[in-house]
Amino acid sequence: MGSIDTARKRTPAFDSKRIHLLAAAARVFSEEGYDKASMRQIAGEAQVSLAGIYHYVAGKEELLYWIQFHTFESLLRGLEKSLEGIEDPRQRLGAAVGNHIRHFGDNMQELKVCARELETLEGDAYEDVRRLRRSYFEAVHNLVKELQPQRGTHLGSWLATANLFGMLNWFYQWYDPERSRVSLDDLAAQQASLFLDGYTSCNSIGDDRGN
Repeated sequence: MGSIDTARKRTPAFDSKRIHLLAAAARVFSEEGYDKASMRQIAGEAQVSLAGIYHYVAGKEELLYWIQFHTFESLLRGLEKSLEGIEDPRQRLGAAVGNHIRHFGDNMQELKVCARELETLEGDAYEDVRRLRRSYFEAVHNLVKELQPQRGTHLGSWLATANLFGMLNWFYQWYDPERSRVSLDDLAAQQASLFLDGYTSCNSIGDDRGN
């Protein structure tokens, strides 16, 4: 896949319909896998005609592109909004974790697709998404750099940020938002505490396994 056609005439109705298609495609991709998924399955999931899909996207590859592009664009917007009026570095990091967990808790299928299909895109499509992913990583990395690690800590800020995302991006494998006794806000607070203070300092964390 070399490039994406972004020249289609866009209106609020167009964008709304395409977001509906992206959500349907994310459900199909997460259940079937990108390679096995078909446009016919996506049309059925979205309850639109197969021909109708092609008014909004050129094909399956473009759906994958827009799922990832829209996801990271939304995360960046949400991060900026979540940090408004917050100056304390620890609270800013906590707000970033909360933004990430709440977004993907409400869009779990998109998280699965982004986690599994990061390298599937090619060419300009891959570069567009890679730039957004890098911008989001660096935005969170800058928040980590605002923190003051305890004396004797040798973990660099980049590696710490990578480990933080490792924790945040894989909660879909065990967390069920419909069955868990832990809310998304509580989950975000606990994960922020684990990162900021370490397990032995998180006295308020209970022994809840999610389901």
